[in-house]
Amino acid sequence: MKQVFPALQWALFILMSSVVIPVTIAASYGLDPADAIAFVQRSLFVLGIAGLLQTFFGHRLPIQEGPAGLWWGVFTLYAGLGTVLFGSPSETLRVLQFAFLLSGGIFIVLSAFGLVEKLAALFTPTVTGIYLILMVVQLSGSFLKGMFGLGSGSAGVSSEILLLSVLIILFSYAFRRIPKFGQYSVLASIVFGWTAFALLGLAEPVVHAGHLFSLPAFFAFGIPRMEADVIPMVSFITFLLIANMLATVKVVQGVLERQGMKADRSRTRQTGIVSGLNQLLAGTFSAIGPVAISGSAGFIATTRISARLPFILGSLLIVVISLFPPFTAFVSSIPVAVGYAAIFPVFASTISLAFQEFESLEDKSALFQVAGISLFAGIGTMFIPTDAFASMSPVLTSVLSNGLVLGAIIAVAAERVLLRLQRPTKKVPTVKKRAK
Repeated sequence: MKQVFPALQWALFILMSSVVIPVTIAASYGLDPADAIAFVQRSLFVLGIAGLLQTFFGHRLPIQEGPAGLWWGVFTLYAGLGTVLFGSPSETLRVLQFAFLLSGGIFIVLSAFGLVEKLAALFTPTVTGIYLILMVVQLSGSFLKGMFGLGSGSAGVSSEILLLSVLIILFSYAFRRIPKFGQYSVLASIVFGWTAFALLGLAEPVVHAGHLFSLPAFFAFGIPRMEADVIPMVSFITFLLIANMLATVKVVQGVLERQGMKADRSRTRQTGIVSGLNQLLAGTFSAIGPVAISGSAGFIATTRISARLPFILGSLLIVVISLFPPFTAFVSSIPVAVGYAAIFPVFASTISLAFQEFESLEDKSALFQVAGISLFAGIGTMFIPTDAFASMSPVLTSVLSNGLVLGAIIAVAAERVLLRLQRPTKKVPTVKKRAK
């Protein structure tokens, strides 16, 4: 019984940060309500299994596996472009299944040969801190749009939704101060917010599901369609996913160690191999590819739920929910504003984790230079409409249209350059003549 509420809180956190993306993808590809629920069901199933595999065989840390934003970008890109390239949305989805299978194979090969471990050396405290700041900045737009009531066809701000969102955030911060119960602030905030939305008639009706129980289907969109044109794009996306995975694991390890727990830092290879298996699962079950979510660090820091067992139980609950379409439809009907407002404090606290990374550095002047360049470029890119990159290749689009990715790449490159410039030049030793 002691683990029930922490497990529920993990499950709700996974749901709130995972449901929106598959729902959006289903809408962009014109899936009917039944197929949309099935896509959400398969996605939750893969995410739950992916988290369990990492916890038992990969990094062995309580880190949520969520829909990769990079893959979301690929889905969005090909929602319009795919019809021209491949003939129809259904054919495009078959190609994307192949993309996940290919990415999984690349993940496993790179990990097996130890190349992932070499990439891990690039994620210094400077790069990790900058990555966390860019992640929060990138997510802040979606959070505030949801809490302002924008979306779902609404072009104007809803004062009622905005007011309730602020109340949920205040409730969450206030609940965190309650002794012994403060760690359940996410769970309490969702219950409070959903109840308030329902009483005011702002909650969405639950979509009817045709079946009580349903196993996720293999290759629901058809047999994967191999296309050579997507290989360069998938290869590059995989490298970026590896970078995301390494950064997230490093941050969570730091949070756990600050809470007095030991974190095994020697499991990079196993983590990469399991990540590859998770991409293969996404392709096999026609879902969206998972990746370790950096927000897990903020969740652990905020709730202080750092043990593995609640996360394992929460992931199992996600898997069980995914097998029952009525449950999937029910949890998918949680108002978007409620979900964003309830986990707002979690992601807001991630900024402090970035500052803690910076505090460990002695050379602050180098940090300021690297941060200034990468944050300026990365945040600025987030204001450029994605449509502006329509004429460019998918590989370049996946980088230049993603401020998080571009900023992180610039941070790695800028730090390498500065280290090279600051490296002292070796002087040729002079041999003193012996006095006669």
